[in-house]
Amino acid sequence: MTITDTDRTLAAELGLLLVKLPESADASVSETWAVKVAYDKRPIGRLQFTEAGSLYATKSTTGDSTIEETVAEALRWIAPIARHARTGQHNGVEIVVRRFGSAFERPLAVTECGGKPTGADYNRVAAKSAIINGEASEMCPACKTKLEDKGIHDTSNLSDRSASSTPRQRSFIRQLVDEAARCGRPYLLDLRTLDPMSSRAASALIDALKRLKTRNWKGDL
Repeated sequence: MTITDTDRTLAAELGLLLVKLPESADASVSETWAVKVAYDKRPIGRLQFTEAGSLYATKSTTGDSTIEETVAEALRWIAPIARHARTGQHNGVEIVVRRFGSAFERPLAVTECGGKPTGADYNRVAAKSAIINGEASEMCPACKTKLEDKGIHDTSNLSDRSASSTPRQRSFIRQLVDEAARCGRPYLLDLRTLDPMSSRAASALIDALKRLKTRNWKGDL
């Protein structure tokens, strides 16, 4: 038993990275692999293959270990619980059983990646804020990618100081506002607010204007 291309693909989907470690001094261990979080290379677990054909999985955070039949099961056990980003929409209902009570139904939230929602998920506003402020380390990688594809990006490296927006940012905003005016949205933005705008706020405004453009300038900014 060893790591396969299929295992590497699953690891990537889970936001994990597999790194083979040097041979162990323990003769009963054939291979050892470190399991790391892909975005920051933080080790969170270890896989050990034995000469007898067993697979031991260990969580670094708790020190817990278990024997798994497949690498896929081991990776899912080690992977941290990802917080999905909810879209604000619902599809059907789910049955919730209280610990000391009857069951009840509640709307089933839709997540950006299509994964099953959990109580730890981000709502739409919180998900956007987490990405923009560089605080999305716990977010499901697939959900994060979906939101980034929609123009929501980490702007935590940009200055939040008043009037720190660049001439290039302000010029691009004016260009987009002029285009919106030609398309029937003449009062979309008061351009007098541009000069005192921070670089971070200008970046967020550009993303919002670009999203509005994809909707043919219809709807809220």
